[in-house]
Amino acid sequence: MTRFVLRRLAIVPLLLLGLVTIAFVISRLMPADPIAAIVGERSMGNPEVVQAARERWGLDQNVFVQYLSYVGRLFTGDMGTSFQTRAAVSSDLAERLPATLELTILALIIGAIFGTVLGVISASRKDSFADNAARVFALLGSSLPVFWTGLLFLFVFYAQLGIVPGPGRLSARVEAPPHVTGFYTIDALLAGNVPLFVDAWGHLLLPAFVLAWGLMGTISRLVRAAMLDELHSDYVRTVRAKGIAESAVMRRHVLRNSLTPVITIVGFAFGSLLMGAVLVEQIFSWNGIGTYAVEAARSLDYPAINGVTLLGGVIFLLASLATDLVYAAIDPRVRLA
Repeated sequence: MTRFVLRRLAIVPLLLLGLVTIAFVISRLMPADPIAAIVGERSMGNPEVVQAARERWGLDQNVFVQYLSYVGRLFTGDMGTSFQTRAAVSSDLAERLPATLELTILALIIGAIFGTVLGVISASRKDSFADNAARVFALLGSSLPVFWTGLLFLFVFYAQLGIVPGPGRLSARVEAPPHVTGFYTIDALLAGNVPLFVDAWGHLLLPAFVLAWGLMGTISRLVRAAMLDELHSDYVRTVRAKGIAESAVMRRHVLRNSLTPVITIVGFAFGSLLMGAVLVEQIFSWNGIGTYAVEAARSLDYPAINGVTLLGGVIFLLASLATDLVYAAIDPRVRLA
């Protein structure tokens, strides 16, 4: 396993270099000039200001020189300075990442737990009303776009019923807890501020559910199909012949052997949810990586765009590696070559 991990880690820099190169080229091919966002529309008519800004940000050099300069800085850990915030991109990402992680981790937990439960209900009660209802719920979650469900849930549960708080990570005029982890729920508990924890938790639930609904549908269908296949296996007939209760058969044997493929889905879903939370963060005014990526794209903030792309690549590669390791740990038939 050690050799496998070292080999996988050895190719990570090459994969990230290819990813950064693609992002760099695509951003430069955009038919727009970021200098307008840097100096402002009023200063665009002043050639001296425009030229000074180009020299300041290295935009007066040809694209190949810019690329070599950027890659060279990456090897020293410098991801560049954002055109918009005038801060280091690494600092911006470190500041925004905890908000997205808090949202994504809860969405992953909700999607994995409830998706598995729905899959078990469907498989154990095949073709019943519960099975059909669970399948319809899963289908809706996988089919409806998150921007539509997010707006709908906000309108119903916040604007109309008032049972959940509005957008944002905290209510208006509520101060954030002292920064320890960046997770408002955890930091509030560490500070011993229970009302602040309740407020942060209330703001977190709805966007996390919206983000998790699609994953919930995928996992429930996967668990249902896997369990139905396992139910026709020889070992299940043998276990039943021994007189073991049906609930024990489903829980200890069928479900356990059906969860192995789910690990792969959950592992890749973490990276997908983390980098795919853009629309949810926009709808719920969640100040995370997704919002940062949208702001960078709007202003053609080259360093920020490349930084978000690089972060997404690292997350996907690490999630893939962790998935393979967990898969091999729980299934003795898997061998890491």
